[in-house]
Amino acid sequence: MGVRLEATAPRHWSTSEVAQPQALAYWVDTVCDRFLDLEIETSARDRFHACLDQVDLGPATANFLDADTQRVRRTRAKIARLDAPMFMLMQLRAGAVRFQQCGHEVHLGPGDCVFIDGTEPYELESPASTRAMALRFPADWLRGWIAQPELHAGQLFTAVGWSSALCAAVANLEIGSCDRLALPAGAIADPIATLLKLAIGPEPEAVSQQPVLLDQLMRTLRARFHEADLSPSAVAAVHGICTRSVHYVFARARTTFVERLMELRLGRAHDMLSDPHLLDLPVAEVAVRCGFADPSHFARRFRRRFGQSPLQFRGSLTRPTH
Repeated sequence: MGVRLEATAPRHWSTSEVAQPQALAYWVDTVCDRFLDLEIETSARDRFHACLDQVDLGPATANFLDADTQRVRRTRAKIARLDAPMFMLMQLRAGAVRFQQCGHEVHLGPGDCVFIDGTEPYELESPASTRAMALRFPADWLRGWIAQPELHAGQLFTAVGWSSALCAAVANLEIGSCDRLALPAGAIADPIATLLKLAIGPEPEAVSQQPVLLDQLMRTLRARFHEADLSPSAVAAVHGICTRSVHYVFARARTTFVERLMELRLGRAHDMLSDPHLLDLPVAEVAVRCGFADPSHFARRFRRRFGQSPLQFRGSLTRPTH
């Protein structure tokens, strides 16, 4: 129920491969400490059984876990080892769980889901054997859907309203069927993030107006606007998110990827044509340096934005006055 493992193909770990009573030590050293970044206590020390299966679903990672009675904690020391911030959506499949994080305590029954902030300490206790599945989401990717996911740490989702749809969708994910999906595995994360957003509901107006990811995307656009083939998919790849998330972030800011990119390109072209040190630079070269592969397209866009063609604009600045 934690961070992504090193392998991209489905992996399996089980205490069944180790003789008792060494099984618990194996689980702690090989799985909890190395991969899940969790501390564990259990009353079943001499007969402990657990197994973990993991598979990547595009930006998300699904973790399927069966374990005996246990109490696990994510501590500040464990969090400090994370390569990148992440969030999780955990669904209990069998058993009962008490979960605590950020002052919230919830009790999960089979089918319930809880949202977990992987950058904050938490405690999870199961008095008997449990079976669960946890989807891990990179923080930057998830913020394309939810402006401040950390505000929802410890939120419980049950069979009510959109939460019911979310729990039902997650329940369909099984390790034995992830390689037989009707869609590519990478297409699964987006619908679940959509349902998670709907289950959470509207976010505060001030939060949704200032998404962290929008600032990060704009920094990339400012650094690469001169690339004629710059696309939403290329920018998405830089941030480890899907193309749909890029469009969603800009739409939430009441704009589009193309509008913001064109604004940067035309602004730079305006500055270059205004620069007296660049008077000998052909307009076609200005277009290329600002990311326009077609000079005529540049001229149309420039006229639409500034009311003059690039040549007219430059001429109006250099024409002598009497």
